[in-house]
Amino acid sequence: MAEKISYKYWIVFAAIASLLFGILLFIYLEQKPETPVPAYNGEKATVIVAATDIAPRTLIQSNMLTTKEIPVEFVPDDAITDVKDIVGKPAKFQIMRDDIVTDRKVLMDIKMAGFTGTIPPDCRAISIGINDVTGISGFAKPGDYVDVLVVSGSGNDSRITSNIILQNILLLAINKTPMYSQRNVVVNTPANEDGDKNNNSNNNSNVQGNSQPAPSNTASSGVAAATLAVSPRDAMELIAAAQSGTVYLVLRPYKPRDTFTTNTEYSKVTNKGATPQGGQPMPAGGGQPVSNGAAAPAPAQSYGSVEVIRGTKVTREGA
Repeated sequence: MAEKISYKYWIVFAAIASLLFGILLFIYLEQKPETPVPAYNGEKATVIVAATDIAPRTLIQSNMLTTKEIPVEFVPDDAITDVKDIVGKPAKFQIMRDDIVTDRKVLMDIKMAGFTGTIPPDCRAISIGINDVTGISGFAKPGDYVDVLVVSGSGNDSRITSNIILQNILLLAINKTPMYSQRNVVVNTPANEDGDKNNNSNNNSNVQGNSQPAPSNTASSGVAAATLAVSPRDAMELIAAAQSGTVYLVLRPYKPRDTFTTNTEYSKVTNKGATPQGGQPMPAGGGQPVSNGAAAPAPAQSYGSVEVIRGTKVTREGA
């Protein structure tokens, strides 16, 4: 009967096997050819980095930036290499100190900032209420230029006055459709006259190349508001004029003959309260004017009379 191998022999056998495996592995690795590591050639590129933390939507100034040389292998593809390219442009994201400034971190086109990016730097956006008539039946599109006309004088006034208070004003939006969503619009066609009158402005077709209609740019209830780009002073004048009269938008052509007009006021006397020549009042029923020397007889007035109906008879009592 074979002698049973003791536990001590198993330990010695495992140690010898491990040693042999380690020797063989070492020999294999020594004989394997090493992959050559490319030597650094010393080429460096100059990039723009943030000299301080830059918050989002902050206009980047030259004192916020500095230059730094790094190996060309670590330069991002869209890295900024000239400070002039980004000075005055807003940061899109938070840029930490010593971060490399890239195109993706800066709004290279200010209009990419959304609606506020479409407002000119010296203007403010203000909305006024309009309808299909005062808003040019929906033909005015964001990006067009308009004049603002105010008509005042109604009720007991005998004179109606219209004034062009603003000229060559940029139309930023109609209802909630801003200007930057109209970039692909080429030609605007009017609405279908057979459609719902309340949705005339909704049926406007925007023709582009293949004449396929574009989505409507007005609310379901029709044109309701127009947003204009005006100076702060003009904004105050426009709001005051809107409270005293009716505001109309006057659409300017694509290439106007004259940028501004000096004839900006027109007034007209209505028949209400007018008198003929000679200062004699015109009678209500027409005919010859009543002489100033003879007063027209006053109509008879009855006080306290009551109309009583008895069968087919109608009598007035108390007259």
